[in-house]
Amino acid sequence: MKKFFFSVMLLLGAATCMQAQENVFITDIAEGWKTKPIENVINGSLGIMMEAFHKTWPTYVTRDACSVMEEGLDKKVLDPETDYTVTVDAANGFLLVGDGGTDGLYMSSCIWNRDNGHKLFAVMIGKPTDPELEVVCFYDYDPKAKRLTPEPNILSDFKRKEENSQISHQLPRKGKELIILEYALPFIYAHHFAWNGMQPVFEKVDIDREKMKEFGEEPDGSISVTFKGQKPGIGDFVTAILSQEELGEALGGMAEDWKKYQKGKTLAKNTTITVDSKNGYVRYDVNHPEGENLYIEYCYWNCADGKHKLVAENVSLVVNGEPVDTELTGLSFYWYDNTSHKMNYKYAFELGEEIEAAYGATGCMRNLPRQGKTIEFVYFTPKGKVTKKLTWDGRKFVK
Repeated sequence: MKKFFFSVMLLLGAATCMQAQENVFITDIAEGWKTKPIENVINGSLGIMMEAFHKTWPTYVTRDACSVMEEGLDKKVLDPETDYTVTVDAANGFLLVGDGGTDGLYMSSCIWNRDNGHKLFAVMIGKPTDPELEVVCFYDYDPKAKRLTPEPNILSDFKRKEENSQISHQLPRKGKELIILEYALPFIYAHHFAWNGMQPVFEKVDIDREKMKEFGEEPDGSISVTFKGQKPGIGDFVTAILSQEELGEALGGMAEDWKKYQKGKTLAKNTTITVDSKNGYVRYDVNHPEGENLYIEYCYWNCADGKHKLVAENVSLVVNGEPVDTELTGLSFYWYDNTSHKMNYKYAFELGEEIEAAYGATGCMRNLPRQGKTIEFVYFTPKGKVTKKLTWDGRKFVK
């Protein structure tokens, strides 16, 4: 009976939805929705709320959504040439309108049930060009007042990783998690917002590797780690990392010397390799007489889940006693899976807190621990050295 009533209200909403005139641009919605409540919304069903939104902010995508709901269809292709399609998932309170990638509008909508008996209604309308813009409108639906009240501060805790990145909002069709994809190629960040009973709140940000692969931007594939015995040691991790192609000048030089070291051959007088298998640490040093010194370090730590290991790599260049940062220097991390015996590149921001450079720093000397779990950052500034530290706690880095 409840399902039948919901379907009837969905169709009633769609039927009157068509009466609205199409007279607004996406920029009009962006500028005006935050201060314009929507009155006389008879219930909180998808059809009724979409009807009310369309009457207030009419566009052809909301019109087409209402048209398909009026027909009682779950899906309809309105333009086979462009694959322009309306998808209605009434059971999950979700609506999607879009095509195969033209310059036209696209839209999605969803509903969350709030702990206070209200509903949170979201409508996202976007346009890829002229202007490139996405607008997400959030409304609280009060069943007693029959009103949709704008809530413009939803997602106010969203922060871009990069200033000029492109943003795409992924409203949930199933579940309650909202995701904002941030395209800052070669990276694609996924900002996750979990439902707290009243609204989506920021939970974490990570790399969307699958999306990066679609754009051909995934920088590193899986690295297989071979070893003898029950588990790999630091030497096995170093061998695996240095077996990659296109290592660059610094790592490429170490790769050649690492092969010599493994075969017991003599290294150049200015080159040393230190292997501390017990503590899981390797250091490579190349000291030039003119005062240029390169050192590369590796170490690894176990993860609290008992299923992974985190391998750290540090490439540092010191000239006349002061660190010099180049495109080849810096920290890198690899996430090793104990079951698959493979590791993948892991970005620093995925591992917890990041270090903010000291004010006025001209360079940073990084040091991996031979013992313990703390990375040291020594910043050289006009006022002297400033030391900062990050410690691995088994799950993430903490200050």
